[in-house]
Amino acid sequence: MKKLKLFFVALLLCNVTGLLAQTLSVAGKVTDDIGSAIPGVNITVKGTTNGVITDVDGNYSIENIASSDILVFSFIGMETQEVLVSNVSNLGALNIVLESGNISLDEVVAVGYGTRKKSSLTAAISSVGKADIEKTQNLRVEQALQGRTAGVTVTSSSAQPGAGMSVRIRGAGTNGNSDPLYIVDGLPVGGIDYLNPSDIESMEILKDAASSSIYGARGANGVVLITTKKGSAGNFTVSYDGYHSFQNPERKLALLDADQYTMFYNEAELNDGVRPTDFNSRANTDWQDEIYNKNAPMMNHSIALNGGTERAKIATGISYFGQEGLVAPDNSNYGRITARVNAETKSHNDKLRTGTSLYYSNIESSGIDVNNIYGGPLASAYNLDPLTPVRDENGEYGVSEYVAQGITNPVGKMEYLHSQTRTDKFVGNMFLEYSILDNLKFKSSYGIDLAYVTWENYNPVYKLSPSDYNLVDDVQKSMNRYFNYNWENVVTYDLDIAKHSVNVVAGSTILEESSHSLWGSGVDITKTPKGKDYAYIDNTLSDKETRNASGGKGIPNRLVSFFSRATYDFDEKYFFSATFRADGSSRFGPDNKFGYFPSFSGGWVLTNEEFASSLKSFTNFIKLRASWGRNGSNHIGNFVYVSNISDAGSYVMGNPITNGTSMQGLAPNTIPTPDIRWETSEQTDIGLDAHFWDSKFTFTFDYYNKLTKDLLLAVKIPGHYGSNSPIDNAAEVRNRGYEFEFGYNDKAGEFSWGANANISFNDNEVTYIGNDEKVLAGATVQTYGLVTRAEEGEPLGYFWGYETDGLFQNQTDIDNMPVSVNENGDIVKMLPDAQPGDVRFIDQNGDGILDDNDKINIGNSNPVYFYGLTLFADWKGFDVSVFMQGAGGHQIANLSRRLDAGLTNLPETMLNRWTGENTSNSEPRATIEDPNKNYSRFSDRYVIDGDYLRIKNLQLGYTFNSKVLSKMKIEHLKLYVAAQNLYTFTNYPGVDVEFGSGTINSGVDTGTYPQARTFTVGMNLRF
Repeated sequence: MKKLKLFFVALLLCNVTGLLAQTLSVAGKVTDDIGSAIPGVNITVKGTTNGVITDVDGNYSIENIASSDILVFSFIGMETQEVLVSNVSNLGALNIVLESGNISLDEVVAVGYGTRKKSSLTAAISSVGKADIEKTQNLRVEQALQGRTAGVTVTSSSAQPGAGMSVRIRGAGTNGNSDPLYIVDGLPVGGIDYLNPSDIESMEILKDAASSSIYGARGANGVVLITTKKGSAGNFTVSYDGYHSFQNPERKLALLDADQYTMFYNEAELNDGVRPTDFNSRANTDWQDEIYNKNAPMMNHSIALNGGTERAKIATGISYFGQEGLVAPDNSNYGRITARVNAETKSHNDKLRTGTSLYYSNIESSGIDVNNIYGGPLASAYNLDPLTPVRDENGEYGVSEYVAQGITNPVGKMEYLHSQTRTDKFVGNMFLEYSILDNLKFKSSYGIDLAYVTWENYNPVYKLSPSDYNLVDDVQKSMNRYFNYNWENVVTYDLDIAKHSVNVVAGSTILEESSHSLWGSGVDITKTPKGKDYAYIDNTLSDKETRNASGGKGIPNRLVSFFSRATYDFDEKYFFSATFRADGSSRFGPDNKFGYFPSFSGGWVLTNEEFASSLKSFTNFIKLRASWGRNGSNHIGNFVYVSNISDAGSYVMGNPITNGTSMQGLAPNTIPTPDIRWETSEQTDIGLDAHFWDSKFTFTFDYYNKLTKDLLLAVKIPGHYGSNSPIDNAAEVRNRGYEFEFGYNDKAGEFSWGANANISFNDNEVTYIGNDEKVLAGATVQTYGLVTRAEEGEPLGYFWGYETDGLFQNQTDIDNMPVSVNENGDIVKMLPDAQPGDVRFIDQNGDGILDDNDKINIGNSNPVYFYGLTLFADWKGFDVSVFMQGAGGHQIANLSRRLDAGLTNLPETMLNRWTGENTSNSEPRATIEDPNKNYSRFSDRYVIDGDYLRIKNLQLGYTFNSKVLSKMKIEHLKLYVAAQNLYTFTNYPGVDVEFGSGTINSGVDTGTYPQARTFTVGMNLRF
């Protein structure tokens, strides 16, 4: 009996133990505050590694849960929720509603060769997420960066369809290429025009040396890391994003009409002592209206498929983007077709991870000359007189009687432009990652960037003026192949011991860039019918004197690199990171083949200290950080350190009269410079990150000081060397400034609202130039001469010209002007041909002679400050957002008027010209001969403030309730209307206020392409 009792006691204890150890399972669905399912939500058991993520329908199921466990539901951009399992009445239907939240300190961002939590960053890194990208209709990926983050300026070199954009991170530090390095899914690419903006998941901008030095010789101008959308576990979903837009010019130049034109030039002729012309006013043509394409269409259609399992995921899609230009729609347009596949698999007990990212794009574009005063439809539309009709009485294109030198009928010019570029681009990256140990991983990746670019041009027979004609039609064609490959191997080691965390990354890179080219031309298409559809070289006159062909292989550029980074974290209070990279490049000589780029950074989270506990009533996070580092730039030609040999003319050997022999001579092109070094950017950064009131309000501050040394440029040599200038390290540029970023998010019931703002201040200065003049020449414009340059102590690319002091109002003013004494002892006025109403130029050095010694800094093309502001709100499915951006403290040189082409049209400001004493002190008298050179001397009269604020995007949308959509088996549906470039506040009179065509040459407006004001209707659909 005793044994039987013991048996039952033991059995009871086993049952009790089993009950105590019983595990539970929890399932449910996660939605947002308007009922839409949220895929990818992390559900973890607090304090453990046990966790799952929601599928594409927001569903989840998690097992091995105890009643005492706490489940944590977290998702980027949403409020994190915690649920005690014992408080859940229905474990099979634990449905969670996540509300829009503030910036999460646990949000993970991409860094070079890895990821980090935002709270642990010790470098200056800014992020732009897909939510920001989706709020605007971006034609190019670069546009999504504009005004979104401090320290980054994005300007369009032209608003022509497909035109590139200028991206500058913390100012321009070189007279060469200042573009940042773009890394797409881990692969460095030559350009990002092939990307569809709707395919982007996130972008990280590495702004300081500590974040970008791991990219060494290519990181001096900053780095942009782009991550495209990846597959997620769950049921497959199909999504469609599309919009259709109509474009019209945001603004146009205010020019003289026919009556005003006639009046001005008649008055000018009287002032010049010439009998007024009897203008035959046959028309009153507004050439801008004639060339503009009204309601030019633009459209985008994207279809994507996403889904898979925990071990195999895929995201694929195809898209089309098309845009007609505002000018010359048949010859200024852009079309892009893209297709992509991102796939990832896990195997071998999740130790082996493989992935593939493939991207193909087909781009067809055609364009006209922009920002070119010498020709093209825009230059003609801005300069041609309004008296010339579009067509004359015979139906032929009108020819001006008063304007010449290539300024011809722009409508006719558009008809005869036939140029097109086709690009087929393949970008692919494959990787294999193996977990050798739980904390030790090895990853090998191989990527290619392959592009085939074909350019075709056809010039038909035409005659638009005595100086603009083509007597025989001709054809040109070129084909170029560009191929880059990149092979990287990376080892990552993580170690966590108590409060200590260490991460070590080490790896190597091998990169090669190569190209091939072929070019050909022919004249006189012999086959009929003629025209662009038959414009092939084979159809031209078969004559070796007129048919030409050339081709060759470009010199490869090779780079081999070794890099490492170590980061240390103690108790999430103290952080330290050190990076080192060594790059060896074929572009540099044997004396400096390798460059070495270190960096150091540290951070301190004050709010994790015990003494800061009293601050937590209003602030939940404050971090101080500082960094220093070096990176480089290898943006020079290949083998510029050596001296090439080329033909140097014929020489006669022997007696040239009796028995001389002519022989071809050879000579070196330049002096070799085997000791040239990398351009090196050395940067210090001090920053502060702070979150207040449970991260409702966020603030980031950075101070930076970036010195770019050893700039590579051509240096002068004595003429007796008889060769071209060699490339050497001979300049330094400093950029220093302050960056501020602000964010605010709040919610009351079903109404949520917020704002994001940023502003940056940058001071650009050339600190050293290694030539005798201490000057570098910049942009030259006809009749005006050199208009920009660099000089020690001045900004890079400042405007160099004459300062003025109003106008001479009377003869007394003229008599009191500075004078000098010539070699004959005669007194000579500084402006001997000046008359009342002419411009008063300032004699800066007081010698009574107006020459280049009197030219000074009359303006700066580099913005002193630039900013962005986004306001947004949501209520019951309705959402509205406004995005504005601008810049200030800089100037633009307005030089769109041709001075050598006759009686060109003029801006309306000429109506305010001087007509008598004190009638004007800004616009000089009317004159054609211009003896005082009021117009042809480049002066501060042409330099105008470029400050602006642009309402870049306004969008109103409605997202349908998921309960209604579920009946139609639709997961998400949003309809929206939007307006882009709605209005620009500026005093600049040109058609556009954004200029980013260069560095030392930037800020010069010689007739740019107008920005489009666009109205859009769009839809986002997912099912």
